[in-house]
Amino acid sequence: MTGTTTTHAPMRLLVADDEPRILDLFTEILAPEDDLLDGLDGLGGAVAPKPEPGFELTLCRQGEEAVAAVAAAIRERRPYAAAFLDVRMPPGRGGLSAAEEIRAMDPWVQIVVVTAFTDLDPAAIAERVPPADKLLYIQKPFHPQEIRQFATSLCAKWRAERDFTALKSRLETLVSERTAALASANRKLTREIEERERVTGLIVSAKREWEGTFDSVQDMVVVIDRERKVRRLNLAMAHRLGLPPRDVVGRECSFLFDAPERPGERSGELLAMTDGRYHSKEISIPRLRGEFLVTASPLTQADDVPIGTVFVAHDVTERKNLEQRLRQSQKMEAIGTLAGGIAHDFNNILGIIMGFAEMIEGDAEPDSPLARRVGHILSACRRARDLVLQILSFSRQNEPGASSLRVGPLVKETLKLIRATVPNSIAIKEDIRPGRDAVLAEPTQIQQILMNLCTNAAQAMRATGGLLEVGLEEAPAGACPVRGNALSGDHLHLWVRDTGPGIPADIQERIFDPFFTTKKPGEGTGMGLSVAHGVVRKYHGDIKVRSVPGAGATFDVYLPLAADAGEMAADQDHAPPMGRGRVLFVDDEEALADIGRELLESLGYDVRSETDPRLALDLIRAVPGAFDLLVTDQNMPGLTGADLAKAALAVRPDLPVLMLTGFSETMSKETARAIGIRDLLLKPILRRDLAAAIEAALRGGQECERGE
Repeated sequence: MTGTTTTHAPMRLLVADDEPRILDLFTEILAPEDDLLDGLDGLGGAVAPKPEPGFELTLCRQGEEAVAAVAAAIRERRPYAAAFLDVRMPPGRGGLSAAEEIRAMDPWVQIVVVTAFTDLDPAAIAERVPPADKLLYIQKPFHPQEIRQFATSLCAKWRAERDFTALKSRLETLVSERTAALASANRKLTREIEERERVTGLIVSAKREWEGTFDSVQDMVVVIDRERKVRRLNLAMAHRLGLPPRDVVGRECSFLFDAPERPGERSGELLAMTDGRYHSKEISIPRLRGEFLVTASPLTQADDVPIGTVFVAHDVTERKNLEQRLRQSQKMEAIGTLAGGIAHDFNNILGIIMGFAEMIEGDAEPDSPLARRVGHILSACRRARDLVLQILSFSRQNEPGASSLRVGPLVKETLKLIRATVPNSIAIKEDIRPGRDAVLAEPTQIQQILMNLCTNAAQAMRATGGLLEVGLEEAPAGACPVRGNALSGDHLHLWVRDTGPGIPADIQERIFDPFFTTKKPGEGTGMGLSVAHGVVRKYHGDIKVRSVPGAGATFDVYLPLAADAGEMAADQDHAPPMGRGRVLFVDDEEALADIGRELLESLGYDVRSETDPRLALDLIRAVPGAFDLLVTDQNMPGLTGADLAKAALAVRPDLPVLMLTGFSETMSKETARAIGIRDLLLKPILRRDLAAAIEAALRGGQECERGE
């Protein structure tokens, strides 16, 4: 948008004098049809500019007429900027009485008391017609240029005060809409600055008020002149720089915007906005430590001669942070939706494979090739099942609390995900050493640490390739080299090493600051290392970096070891426990229903399988005591497992119920138990785990019966 010249309506002036010649003189001075005085006022000096756009005069011969004219102007919303009132206007009231009434009706009007007498006390006049800064008096006879200068200055002061009040009100009410309306507000502020510079010598108090407003603006404001030097800045900018304004004024603008090690990086972009037009741009300014919405507005003199550019920087760092979190949340929500959508069907498929494989394994001779092959199938199925659970956990669909977990297996599984995202030019080396590796943490947050560190290392090597090494080891007490660390006991040492260009020593202390980044715009937000640092601190750990320029970087993470979580339960080679009883097995997948029936029959149970939950409910209602246990899937058409369990328990409250699910957004162990279900098992489930759950459910039901 190109700069334009704003044309104001003629300023309204009220003149009251009982002498017609005086009224004619005011008309000739302030609103002549032909300006005969033009060029006659200055003797040898520059010709005073014509008052633009001019004055609209209202002439009165009595004080009563002046009061009525002001009242009418207020009703019409066309107030007077200034009023010239003669002190004595017989036979009616004098100018002072009229001034008191006018001041009561319009507190903004500038009043000039005109008198031919010298016995009037200015202090008494100011006391009758306050405030003093809106009251002047002049004695007759007066010079025409004096009247014109009074009218011009007072009208400018009146307009400046009204413009300033409107601007202040708008700034207060439109803070929430600052982003959209900042350009308009900046133009108002620019006009206000220009206006106040023109009348500085006449209205000192108004100038002080404007300066207070300028410094109270929380956005950073700086004026750059045509020589690209700092002409003025507000306190917000000075506080952000950590310097008093006097130490900044007169410096090159690059001092404000450029980091010392990268001269011209930001100042070049900002100086491109000093072309005399209005601009608005979001830009990262490392020197000011954040992201800003910067608006540039041309600053001109009264004759539209450009004298510089006003930059207003609104800090949007927090907004950008929230936007980044929202985008990340949306990504994770999409991953979770995808994972949840396939988890149920995929787990059902795994259940069929695992079920038949276990039955084949049970029929195969021990140590036979068939048993070995089936064992590989079951091992692969378990890995697939764990991978689905890992994806659900990583996508926040499954949000566990902090618990004792082994980091070694978690690192191995996470590296499988990282390998899929790292270019082939980067090799990954895994160095997980034996020893204790249990910490008290949430799996997803440990993954977040590793993912952020590995992503940072991979980006450092994306141009040249290299080696990404991830290691894990137990470290004894006192081995943590971080100065002032709180890790007094044994701890776990996780490290991520790359062979990239390294990190310069002068920025190593800042790499964990939020939004600090050496990447180009669009390549990253500078939050990865900050997030990793925050998670490590959350778990009372520490993180440090070791780097030599040109020789890569190593990030060392130290986390306190948890109390021994006990030996991991080993795979049980002995046969699952056998049982007795009548079981109703319900699953809408026919293959899973057949597998469930055969598995339970192989464990000694008398089993009836159904694929329609409504038929299963009819069986229970027909003969409530026909079954000792109900095993049901959750996600089924027509009737969910939860609804089937509620209906069955309504008929027979003591019936033990187990629920199986591949994935459910609405069902958890707590929800299931609140319904009356003994346990919720995730598909695919191993034969021995199902046998143990059934035994526990039946035993629990028998104990409840004995307790009754």
